[in-house]
Amino acid sequence: MHYEEIFLSEDGAARLDCYLLDPEVATGVYKTRPALLIAPGGAYLKLAQREGEPVAARFLGMGYNVFVLHYHVFVTAPPAEPDGMPQVDASSHYPLQIVDAMRAMACVREHANEWDIDTNRVYTLGFSAGAHVVGSLAERFDDVELLVQAGTTAEVARPSGLVLCYPMVSAGKLCHKGFGDTPEQAKMAKLITRAVFGKDDPSNEEFARVDLRKHVRPDMPRTFVWQTSEDEVVTSYETTELVALLQRAGVPVEFHLYERGIHGMALADRNTASREDLLNDEAASWAGLCANWLALDDKGELSHC
Repeated sequence: MHYEEIFLSEDGAARLDCYLLDPEVATGVYKTRPALLIAPGGAYLKLAQREGEPVAARFLGMGYNVFVLHYHVFVTAPPAEPDGMPQVDASSHYPLQIVDAMRAMACVREHANEWDIDTNRVYTLGFSAGAHVVGSLAERFDDVELLVQAGTTAEVARPSGLVLCYPMVSAGKLCHKGFGDTPEQAKMAKLITRAVFGKDDPSNEEFARVDLRKHVRPDMPRTFVWQTSEDEVVTSYETTELVALLQRAGVPVEFHLYERGIHGMALADRNTASREDLLNDEAASWAGLCANWLALDDKGELSHC
């Protein structure tokens, strides 16, 4: 295996961690592999480590060349004072993260020959806010303004397939209440609002602009979604509505709604769990189900990679 780190922005805040399998699988026999771009969650404030490298290792073991996207995040350092606000980069708000994702897609496809990647099978996978990033990419892959910033084209930016893991579908709940009603959680809500909108008082129109349900289109890539009913951070009914809209638009979609499990479980096993409530044997099946889905092409036939 080969590891490489590539910076995607001049400020060094966005980078791509590349995990590349040796293409030689036997003497003189080489394999061209699919690629998977992973975007961890973290409410646009930080990146959740358990949703990055451990997930990359799982899919690496399934035969994918895997790339973890470290997109721009809003919080740059802890508070200078105990009860103060953390230090932030006020310019690192949405949709800059879509530009990061576009640049990552361009990087993967530009190195396809060197890294033995099948350019027809470059998938994106995101958790929570990371799912919002890759979901936004799937809806706005031909946004001219963003493409100019990224220096690429719609054909390069569009994923071959989309995986959404307990996705942040809209910003409504997180920005209005954060993760609860305590002063600390209210502070979190304010930070998330600034990270998504770049301001404290977004309009209804601006909320609609970042709502994935409002921008579903028929030419989006085929999509795999999983969510739990017990998730209290992002709601299962918003995810179900998104799935219904994808179906209505004619986008091929596979959806798994697990009854139990909290937000942020990642692989939902001991490889990623830091607490017992992040373990869930049922939800842990998602990775295998996703791998089966990824192995299918748009016609529902097995792809031989």
